Amino acid sequence: MPETAISQTPYVRARQEWDERFGDQIKSKNNWRLAAFIAMGTTFICVAGMVAIGYRSNTVPYVVALDDVGRAVPVIPARQVAVKDVRLQEAVVARWITDLRTVVTDAVAQRRLVDEVYAQTGKSSPASATITEFYSKSSPFDLLTKQTVDASVESIVQQSPKTYEVAWTEVTRDLGGGLIATHRYRAFVSVVTQEVTDAKQALVNPLGLYVTNLTWGEVVTTGNDSQTGNGGNGK
Repeated sequence: MPETAISQTPYVRARQEWDERFGDQIKSKNNWRLAAFIAMGTTFICVAGMVAIGYRSNTVPYVVALDDVGRAVPVIPARQVAVKDVRLQEAVVARWITDLRTVVTDAVAQRRLVDEVYAQTGKSSPASATITEFYSKSSPFDLLTKQTVDASVESIVQQSPKTYEVAWTEVTRDLGGGLIATHRYRAFVSVVTQEVTDAKQALVNPLGLYVTNLTWGEVVTTGNDSQTGNGGNGK
């Protein structure tokens, strides 16, 4: 049968009419169904990826210290910088000597001075043993009931990268302000830099500079000559 004749049969014409009426609708339905499946698959992949990232993420906690009124206070530096500036080392040594030798009438303030001295002294070092012996023989808490001592550093000379020579004057007065005596002292102080790992320690000694050795004595003047006595405990 010729092809033209087959195309004109009622069955072929019926199929053509069906395709023209419903073919486009069926094709559109299939396209929307495919798009829906693609969207659902994309959503599932995104959700699965977010869950996976959530399980793999690393959370780094930051602890912030607060004072009594709720203000944030520094805890410890993220990176500690080596103390290479001689002026910084000299300032720490001068402050350490001043705190060690000063006596004030306020017991609370005196306790802070003692705590700061120990905070800047190397643990189990010769300097620690020296100041402990000094405090036991000449307790500032006993002296503050009778007198005050004003220590003033006059000069600091670097003898080596770790040792400084310090000269200072002490003025002792009674509780009424009357002058009792004036003395001059000289000391050799050795320091070392260590990493600060304790938060409380960082607030007192952020530079991590610790005194490890100490020898001192009173400078005794006789006429035009000056000598340095073996002070040991200073007075």
